[in-house]
Amino acid sequence: VLWMMALWIAFSHRPEQPVRRACEARAADCSASSNPAPSAFMGASLWLKAQPLSLPLIHLPVDACGVLLPGESRRILIEREDDLAALNEMQFACVGVLPSTPHCAGVSTLLNVRETRRQEVGALIEVVSVGRIHASQIEHDRCFTAHARPAFDGRAEPDIDIRKLVAELRSTAEQHDTIRRKLRSTPLPVRIPGSFLSDEVGTLSGMVVPTGRGTHPGSWLEQECARMREELCVTDLDAAPAASLERLHALWGVPDEESAELLLLSFAACASLTATQRALACGTLDTAERLRYGRRCLLE
Repeated sequence: VLWMMALWIAFSHRPEQPVRRACEARAADCSASSNPAPSAFMGASLWLKAQPLSLPLIHLPVDACGVLLPGESRRILIEREDDLAALNEMQFACVGVLPSTPHCAGVSTLLNVRETRRQEVGALIEVVSVGRIHASQIEHDRCFTAHARPAFDGRAEPDIDIRKLVAELRSTAEQHDTIRRKLRSTPLPVRIPGSFLSDEVGTLSGMVVPTGRGTHPGSWLEQECARMREELCVTDLDAAPAASLERLHALWGVPDEESAELLLLSFAACASLTATQRALACGTLDTAERLRYGRRCLLE
């Protein structure tokens, strides 16, 4: 009995074993580097750093706006089994959009899933488009998956005057604002630039409901750009918005904030176009060309 008591005392008071400490250290390392605890709003940055082998893809309901341009957010009712499976398979709160139109030229969008609410049938999710991707080797098992890499705009040619293109675009937007003010006094059922994105509801695999983050001063172009920027600067519901788009520079392939703002302006210029025109704008990998294209469409 005395021998057993001595053995129990020795084991109960021995220092913590190195093996146990090593195991706990490895567990801590794994928890720090595995699928993140940080906010889903930071998912795109984490996805870019990890570059997982495959990205789950979901169908985007077909409606008047078609693709989601960077900075646009929607609430989508997901009902398809493979789309629900994609939500279960996603890492870093990111999914891609299954390319469904040839107009995007193989370019799709990367979505951050900010919130998921299970419904009696399906799930209601809130997503924001944070960038574009090249989706290749698309396969289908439980859900659609693809090898994905970021899609960047190429560098502008040295002889292109970007400032002139921006000035021309802003001038066209101001002309539309003048027309808009006149049309407001005319009782005709017309659609004016920048308006349908606030009202449309789509119905294919579900419904699309704009999140509507509020209004901004300025022309409709400035309003669209400010609204998109506001969406992209949200990093956490409980924290103040980021002061810049810096966390998205690498995902967009831009060197600085000025280039990021220019890229965003080019998408804002195309926000009020038709679904086909928006898809073409999304697939265009040239910022200057997108600025020209957006202005051309507005002048038609």
